[in-house]
Amino acid sequence: MLDRVAGWSFLLFVAALPWSIAPMSITVGICAALTAAVWLRRPDRWPVTPVAWPTLAWLIAFTLSAWFALDRAASLPRLTKAFFPLLVPLAATHARLPHRGRRAMAVLLVSATLAALFGLGLYVAKGAAWPARAHGAVGHYMTFGGQLLLFVSLAAGVLVLERTPRWRLVALLAALAGSVALAATYTRSAWLGLAVSLLTLLGLARPRWLPALAAAIVIALALAPASYRARAVSVFDPHDPTNLERTYMWQGGLAMFRDRPLTGVGPQDLQPIYERYKPPQATERAGHMHSVPVQIAASMGLVGLAAFVLLYCSLFVAAGRGLRRTIAAGGLAAGLRASVVAMLAGFLVAGLFEWNFGDEELLYPLLTLVGMAWAARDWTGPARAEAPAATGTTRVAPAAGANGPR
Repeated sequence: MLDRVAGWSFLLFVAALPWSIAPMSITVGICAALTAAVWLRRPDRWPVTPVAWPTLAWLIAFTLSAWFALDRAASLPRLTKAFFPLLVPLAATHARLPHRGRRAMAVLLVSATLAALFGLGLYVAKGAAWPARAHGAVGHYMTFGGQLLLFVSLAAGVLVLERTPRWRLVALLAALAGSVALAATYTRSAWLGLAVSLLTLLGLARPRWLPALAAAIVIALALAPASYRARAVSVFDPHDPTNLERTYMWQGGLAMFRDRPLTGVGPQDLQPIYERYKPPQATERAGHMHSVPVQIAASMGLVGLAAFVLLYCSLFVAAGRGLRRTIAAGGLAAGLRASVVAMLAGFLVAGLFEWNFGDEELLYPLLTLVGMAWAARDWTGPARAEAPAATGTTRVAPAAGANGPR
């Protein structure tokens, strides 16, 4: 019974992932508490993932950076961010049951569709024209764009590899709503990240479709309204004001790294420090450096960079180990696992131009999906389902492809 209640709390948490930080934080707290109670009674339920040791390394690097920070009092409270990779075993615990994992997928796709439509509704209410930008429930267009990058990638994976009509319909609606909403954010880094994600997905699952995707991207740019086309082309304009300000931030961040190369200046808000390091021509006040590698180098130094590389590589391993075999089998597990590998690639590329790895509204869904992808390796065969802990009895779950969305 406790496991079942924890399972329902996980579905509630998954439903909150496309929305704002408050429901995510509340529901993950409930789910984590209930799941911890299950782990205490059934230690065998704790999944050992490739992310375990890299998570410890990330926590140690974060702690060292905070302890030796320029402002220790401002940095130590941010240690809570170092525990986010624990979402991977939390999600893997619940998604190990195929019926629960599939149900979570359906809940997430439906919730993501509703969140995208909600964001579009707000955008239309503001005039649906530049400089208005869709910001969704999270309240910021860049964060909303990052969410949509993840969920459109997930929907695309299901469309490519799952053949059940009900799943394909749910995924199609999520992909369409998410793509339109993503366009309305005018967030170039998320656009670029999605393009990389889709190219990676097709490269893994349907290489023969790559020329068609490339042609579709070119046609979409050619036929896009002038405001969208100008925004996309501005990526390559070194004199664009936003591009210039980002290069100034990167210069300031690299100067911080040169001064404190081992553990950085600390994982605090960098605005007061940036004011001392920014180039004279910079005009924006920045609390972060708008780039994952530059931000980690400035705030956590070489120790943080090494831990980040180790952690991010472990996320790829967790999502992608045995992926070719899963793709050959097809189905929902293949769609989930291939899309998570693809979104990790797209998220990494987007992170070259924004501090998305520090955005909690993005870490919640990204790391949860990695945990689900790790667990989905076993969806293609018989799996243990929920059983009363007192008896330890089991029952066999149906095969992975037997059920559509519920």
